[in-house]
Amino acid sequence: MSFNNPALEGNIPFTIQKGHIFAVPIIHYNMEMAAQVRMAFQVIRPDCIAVELAETMQLQMLHAASRLPDISLIISYDKHDSPLYYLSEPCDAAFEALRSGLENNIPCWCIDLDVDFYPDIQENLPDPYAIQRIGLKNYYEAYKKFQVNQGFKKTIEDSNREIHMARRLKELSLSYDRILFISGMAHVESILSLIDSPSFPIHAHAKRSVIELCTLTEGSAREVLAEYGWISVNYEIKRKTKLDADLVASFPPDRQKLIFDLFKSASSRYVEKTGNAFPGYHQRNLMKFIRNYALIHNRLMPDLYQILCASKGCVDDNFAYETWNLATGYPYRKNVDNLPELNLSIEDIWGKSKKIKFRPKSRSLKSMFASRHRKDRSKAQYKPPGAFSICSYPPEDIIIERFGEFLKKKGAQVLQEEGMRSIPFSTSLEDGVDTRETIRHWHEKKLYVKAKGKPQGAVGSVVIIFDEEGEKSQSTTTGKYSWMTTWLGEHSQESDMSFYSTPITENVVGPGISRCEYGGFMMSYPPRRLLDVWTDPDYGECRTKAEVLLMAAIDYAVQPLITYVAAAPPRSAIKSYARRFAKKIVYLPIGQLSPITLNKLRIFHVLDGKNKREIAGEYI
Repeated sequence: MSFNNPALEGNIPFTIQKGHIFAVPIIHYNMEMAAQVRMAFQVIRPDCIAVELAETMQLQMLHAASRLPDISLIISYDKHDSPLYYLSEPCDAAFEALRSGLENNIPCWCIDLDVDFYPDIQENLPDPYAIQRIGLKNYYEAYKKFQVNQGFKKTIEDSNREIHMARRLKELSLSYDRILFISGMAHVESILSLIDSPSFPIHAHAKRSVIELCTLTEGSAREVLAEYGWISVNYEIKRKTKLDADLVASFPPDRQKLIFDLFKSASSRYVEKTGNAFPGYHQRNLMKFIRNYALIHNRLMPDLYQILCASKGCVDDNFAYETWNLATGYPYRKNVDNLPELNLSIEDIWGKSKKIKFRPKSRSLKSMFASRHRKDRSKAQYKPPGAFSICSYPPEDIIIERFGEFLKKKGAQVLQEEGMRSIPFSTSLEDGVDTRETIRHWHEKKLYVKAKGKPQGAVGSVVIIFDEEGEKSQSTTTGKYSWMTTWLGEHSQESDMSFYSTPITENVVGPGISRCEYGGFMMSYPPRRLLDVWTDPDYGECRTKAEVLLMAAIDYAVQPLITYVAAAPPRSAIKSYARRFAKKIVYLPIGQLSPITLNKLRIFHVLDGKNKREIAGEYI
């Protein structure tokens, strides 16, 4: 057999051949399946295409395929006047075949028997993403084994449809030399085996008095597409590229990479609209979450609902909304032929569904009536007369001190849990029964209980690093976090603080009121003891500003523990430095803390005098 596209002969897609009929077994509404049909068409170059779609609706099906990538909906009604929907979208294999044929002026035929009340059969199919890794042939062989093992039984409607399609294929084979046949996996081999029958019984189509072609509104398209918009758009982009020997390996686009790119694009919008940071551990947590979520549902790749749950749980509702907005957007909805637009819900087409709600943080419309002197900032200036005149905003001090107390308790708790051990029960249940150890030593007939380790002391300093900027010395005054200073607590309930942040004059929000963003800070207890760590020569060998804060926290801590919150643990040299002074660094990954709380803490305001505290509430 010779092919019209020699460049792709080494990448011939899997087909089941019966004479001059090439059959591609498919599952509808899936990007990987649509790509297999597209590649089969590019390689085989048929002179006729036959698809498993209702023959009575051929004109409407062809019209819908010609409108792609615009979305179409073919609507008809059964004997009970219940609506029947056929959705035409780029990632459906049957409509991909019709579209490819129409683009190349090749005759296309819908050859399926139109039946009423076809049963809703749900098969437990392998995740089609496996085709990306193992190919369609191995996927189909796995499906056949599953079908045999499960004892799949066909209905009388299935048998009638297979006989009708076999008859139509035989008729087409008399007129065309090379036929590309697109059929569901459950029927393809039965149909091909029936083609050799000497005669076929005639089955009448169900009567359809009304067959309409419509399109969807924007809101409905976001909701009802089988492949959400992000997948379809990227498939469409790849599809427009002519397949050759180099590009065939990258077609279709890898679904896993598309999801990764979706999170990256959503994170850019999230940072732009909220001003919150999106550290790298968010991306790691998201990908790990959706992997595990998909696996517990026996899938390789997550669906849109699982992606949105991950976005909401790993970051916040604002990020989940941006992810949903990007994922479901579909720019190819044009409706240039002015078809009627329908506003259908997911339940109308697909039945029962799961719902997810977003509660993005935003200002209430009623709060706009409150008096805020923010309209004209051009005249606002920030000219502190000296380093000893600036001060903080007390409500923010209260929040950050409370969070510092929380981290002190968290650090001590982590060490206690690390020292936890299981011991045989004797006189006390200690901290509860250890079920795992009890079962493991069941043969000993002993009950094991948990015993927490003794606390090694209290926490004397807390360090939080939001962004470990650069790899240069702390003396660097350039970059995003170029302002480095030290604050002393005003009373016994406040800690001393040293930090690096955005410049004090960069974002002036009111007269003598500046808005800054922490890159990192250190809190030390008790107050009124801290020198300016940024000019201290003892820390000249530190590689980053974060290391300056951590070494200062070790030096000034009066308790043996230092809680260190950052994206990465400290260097071993810093840990050795702490051991020299009988101190211990308790590392907490920043990803374990609430991103909503961290975003609140990261923003603070600086006043050029205590007299500004009276009016600061009108600008902050």
